[in-house]
Parts: sequence; structure tokens; C-alpha cells
Amino acid sequence: MKINKYTLLIAVLGVLLINNEAVAQLRLSDAAPLIIDVMTSDPQQITELRQQLDVWGMDRQLGSVVVYLPHGLTDPVIRVLEKLNLNWQLSQQRSAALYQPAPATAGVTGSIPGFACYRTVEQTYADLSALAAANPTLAEWLDIGDSWQKQQALAGFDIQALVLGNQGMPALADLVIIAAMHAREYATAELATRFAEQLISDYGVDADTTWLLDHYRVHIIPQLNPDGRKIAEQQSTRFKRKNHNLDFCSTEVPVANGIDLNRNSSVLWNFGSGSSGIECDQTFRGPMSTSEPETEAIEAYLDNVFPDARPGTPNDLNQPAPAETPGLFISLHSFGELLLFPWEAVSSNSGNHAGLRSLARKLAFFNDYLPCQDCLGTAAGTTVDYAYGARGVAAYTFEIGNNFFESCAVFENTLLPDNLAALKFALKAARRPYLESSGPEITNAGVSISGSDGSVMITAMADDRRRFGGSVNNEPADPQHNIAGAVVSINAPPFSSTGLIDMQASDNEFDSPDEAIQVTLAGNLLAPGRNTVYIMATDSSGQSGPPSAVFVHTDTLFNDGFEYASNK
Repeated sequence: MKINKYTLLIAVLGVLLINNEAVAQLRLSDAAPLIIDVMTSDPQQITELRQQLDVWGMDRQLGSVVVYLPHGLTDPVIRVLEKLNLNWQLSQQRSAALYQPAPATAGVTGSIPGFACYRTVEQTYADLSALAAANPTLAEWLDIGDSWQKQQALAGFDIQALVLGNQGMPALADLVIIAAMHAREYATAELATRFAEQLISDYGVDADTTWLLDHYRVHIIPQLNPDGRKIAEQQSTRFKRKNHNLDFCSTEVPVANGIDLNRNSSVLWNFGSGSSGIECDQTFRGPMSTSEPETEAIEAYLDNVFPDARPGTPNDLNQPAPAETPGLFISLHSFGELLLFPWEAVSSNSGNHAGLRSLARKLAFFNDYLPCQDCLGTAAGTTVDYAYGARGVAAYTFEIGNNFFESCAVFENTLLPDNLAALKFALKAARRPYLESSGPEITNAGVSISGSDGSVMITAMADDRRRFGGSVNNEPADPQHNIAGAVVSINAPPFSSTGLIDMQASDNEFDSPDEAIQVTLAGNLLAPGRNTVYIMATDSSGQSGPPSAVFVHTDTLFNDGFEYASNK
């Protein structure tokens, strides 16, 4: 009966703006859960909302934040909204979805009920463990700690990491990706898992993927909160966000109990107004920093992967890391189509603000997300602030998609391809993330072979324009510079090669931020078999971007060059 009243209320109100006259009608819902859009994009107002209400994410199209009201539009909720002088409206589609059963997935095993595209915790672990076993020279499956339930001997989970990279070669830089820190954010774990599978599948086939795994390491922790995720896999408890620590908010088991792992890190813990001390709140920070075994595990792992490159104390808001600092950290969350970077706990800029902002804008080119520091309000004690504050590495939160429970059609067709491309560029930038995003990108690399003299022509585009072009928070857009030059190297990346060969502009003049470039290589420069040719461009500011690569396969090599060659 409660659902019938509420469904009727949705039909009557539609998406009309809720005002004081409508409040009385809403109370007819008998405190049924609903979702509203609060019309603000102001970081301070969003911070205040997050302190008191369950803010799910941002709706960029509406210019609103999405707020879940588990007990309906109660008097305390009304007072919060009135105090902030905010308009709001019923989120009709999202509210109706609260009462819709999960779609049937008959015959599908190992996936979350109703979502065939999202693997369960157990299936994620089984598939990635098998991936490592099948590729022992490229992948390791590591146990890096225990969940709270496992630590208490309550049948919880290990926290696992998949490490990808050619174990026969030294690593020049590391990219660490964590997912499913918040249990209800379904798409994050699947995105991380698919990224791992794509890298392994493309190794030896795609030249870029191959050189990246040869020279860099990718660390993927697909389920940082496996206890919470296991609860969130069931429709009746799908709003679970925190870990499953039964010592806090035990009267609200299993949805509201536990601790928000993204408010529990030791850097800027309990800083300002970016977390809650109320144990049943969704942003409850815990009794002390790093109180949770999941937090302890990820901080210890980051300390092991990344040397401390930032002088001063971790909570120093101003001291920059050196511009050449290698390493990159990404925390996958949903939702809001945002790319956030330190500091997340405070609105002031970090010492590496320009470099962090530049890479965020570059990543946003691929997924069309909004790159900003605090547009979702402040959050104190986040893992992103830990990675930057304690280790000095560039660190980002991806708020992917527009829903915690994104449909498989949206995930497969939009969210996945856009973000796989962004993650791959992040890997390319991991050697110098504060710098490489400012330089030109290499696209459309190709090879043409001359059968007559054995020469090989390498062609590509050097492009300094591929980044988010707008202004956020009144900060200036990144400048575009003309391409100043480009080089190729053979079988070693340009930054570690002594045999660089200059390329030419196809129109014979470098005078534009996007240039067609080319070079012709004599066949005797290439070894028999498969060669990797790297291409890198520099702009007029003197900044080089990350290289791209192509394979050149030689079949028969003579003293004067090729008789025949092919490329892939």
C-alpha cells in the first residue's frame, strides 16, 4: 500500500518543482524513500548537504546534486533545504526505479542479479586470478590485506591486487587503480576488471599496449570493499556504501552500518567539514584515521609502490612534489561525470595544482567529464588526498556515469569505451604526469613499406589541442601551442634512446598546434622480425608529450634494406 500511494504521488507531481504547498502532499507517501534533485552546483552548499543528507552524485545536465531520502521528505530534510535556501524537485525516474524489481537475468551466473555485465566479488576474483595464472610473465595476483569481516573471522574476503607488466623488464613508472571502495557503485569494479583484460588481450597485438606493459606497471585493486559490495549485490540492500564494520551503527545493519573508507585515510582525516562523526551517516569517518583494515591495506600498498616524493609533512597543503615525479593513482567512483583532484578536503589549491589540472583536462578529452578540484564539495580523509599528500603522486577520483546502478546498455556503449580510453592515456602519462599532459599527443600513427628500396615511411598526427577546452571555477583554459618538432626512435622509447631521428612536417613547416608529420627510415635501421617504432612530439613551449608506437615487421633484411616488409 505504501508503494501504491507513492507511485500515485509520482504520477501526480511529475517533475514539477517541489514547493511548500507540495510538501503536505509528499507526506502522503508514508515516509517512503524518494530521490530529489537539489538545484545547486556551489561547492560550499554541496559540502553542507553532504554533512546532513545522502548525496549520491551530480547531474551535470540539470545542474543539480542527486539526494537520496530513505524516509521521504521529513521535517529535518525540509529544514536543511530551507536553511540553505535551495530549490529542489522530485527526481521522477530515479525515484520510480527504487520500486522496480531488478530485470531478470535467467541463465547468467557470476553476475549481480539484474545486471549481467557486472561481476560479483567472487567472479571478479576468479576471473582475474585465472588471467594471472594464464599469463605468468605479465601478471601477478596478490593478497594485500583483509576486509573487516575477514579480520574478525566472520567469513569476509581478502583484498586482492592484480599487477600487470613485463616481469622481465624494469618498471619506469606505476599506475594504481582502486575500485568499489563504495559498495553500491556497481560499474567501478567492472571498469577496472575490463581494463586489465583489455591490456592483456592487446599485449603483443597493439604496439602502444605492448610498450606500456613492457616499461610500466599497472596495479588494479578491483574490490577494495568486498564485504560491503557483497551486501550491495542484493537488491534489498543495494544502497550499501560503507564497509561492514559491525561495531558502528549496528541498529541499521546491513545498509548504514560501518565506516566510509573514503573518509578514513590518515591524510587530512577529520579535516574541516568534509566528513561526519555520526556513525550512521554515510560519510562517517570512523573513530580514528586508518581504523579500518581496508584503509590500512591500501595505504600500505601505496607506500610500497610509490616512494615519498613530496617534501614536508603529508598534511602540508602547499609544498609541491617535484614536477618530474613519476606515478599515478586513480580511485574509481560513481557518479556525476567528474574528474576530481587534490585537495579533496579543502578548497585551496595544492602545490601541484597546475599539473594536476592539466592532466585532468587531458583525461576529460576522452570521457567528456568535468575536470575540477572541489565541484562536489569537500571530502576529508580520501585515498586520493593520501596518495598525493603522503607520496606526492598525481591522484584523481573518477566519478563515472550518472547512476550507481548504470544499465548494462549504458555501461557497454558509453561508460566503458570512454573510460578505457581515459585510463590508457593515464598509463601513458604515468612516467611524468605533472608534465606530459601539457605536451602534444601522437595520433593516427601509420606505416607504409616500399618494396623497391626497403624504406619505411612513418606517418602520424601531432596534436596539442586534445584536452578539455573550457574554464572551470574561473580558471584559465590550457593554452594551445604550435608543434615545434617530432622524433622517432627504434626499439626503445625516446626518453631512454640515444638514436633519435627527426621527423618533418608534411607541409614542410611546423606552424600549427596540429601537424601531420612523417619520416622515411632506411630498411637497414630495422632488425629482422618485429620492431617497435616510437613517435614523440614537442610543442613551442618546449614540452614533450608521451610517445605512441607502431609495429614494423620485417620478413627479409638485406644489406641495402628490405625486399618485403609488413606492419601491424
